[in-house]
Amino acid sequence: MTDTRSERLLVSEALVVPSGVTVGATTVEPAEARRVPGFVESAFSPLVKAVIDRCLADVTGGAAFGEDGARTGLVLATLLGDSATADLGSRLLASGQVANPLLFFQSVPTTILGVVARDYGITGPTTCVALRGDLRGEALDLVDTILDDGMDQVLLVGIDLAVDGRSLSAHAQLTDGQHVGAAQVDTAVAFLIRRADSRPRSAEVSVAPATDEHLSAFGNLAGLVQLYLTVRAERAVPASGTVTVDMGSALGERHLHLLLEVS
Repeated sequence: MTDTRSERLLVSEALVVPSGVTVGATTVEPAEARRVPGFVESAFSPLVKAVIDRCLADVTGGAAFGEDGARTGLVLATLLGDSATADLGSRLLASGQVANPLLFFQSVPTTILGVVARDYGITGPTTCVALRGDLRGEALDLVDTILDDGMDQVLLVGIDLAVDGRSLSAHAQLTDGQHVGAAQVDTAVAFLIRRADSRPRSAEVSVAPATDEHLSAFGNLAGLVQLYLTVRAERAVPASGTVTVDMGSALGERHLHLLLEVS
């Protein structure tokens, strides 16, 4: 199998778990995701906005990107999307009630990204993908492709909501009766990744596919959460350098080198 490698600059990252959660020896503190005007009932859109705001806080200070916005892409990766809105909308439909246009769940992911694009002046390509496997490999592969296509940076968001009984039933139909990949807690994780200039590599740490049982609560987001936790641990070490992500796929063994930007 072919071993292909690419090198990118990881500028910033964020993780928001409103309920808080303990992953092995690491505790993720509860974090509030404030309501976003125009979105109702579901925590999906507030989570997307909250994790992006946190990811970009030290990059833009909450302001728009300016000229860089035209060379910035947005990628949202999820398993079930806004399952809360889908569940509520389907219940209303099944009971014969009038449909609420705000509960059109298919448009929620792109619409909240539109709000983010407006707030941060992002006019590059926007992509939403629903993936059935571990989100990390395919999501990072998509980011890599967008950067190769001419964008200077990509903001990647992985998000899923804790599933209830009806969502689990729908998920089981997609996975032959298995519930593998279903999240147990509302979670959103974000990364800002740029094209990197060639530079000497310093000490590296490798991130293999997620197998830690402590990450199971995150379902298909486990790989992205594992990457976040690894990066945060490396940033705490003054000599930290490169995180090498194993992105093995049917196309061959693949590695992505993420150089950690030091402020």
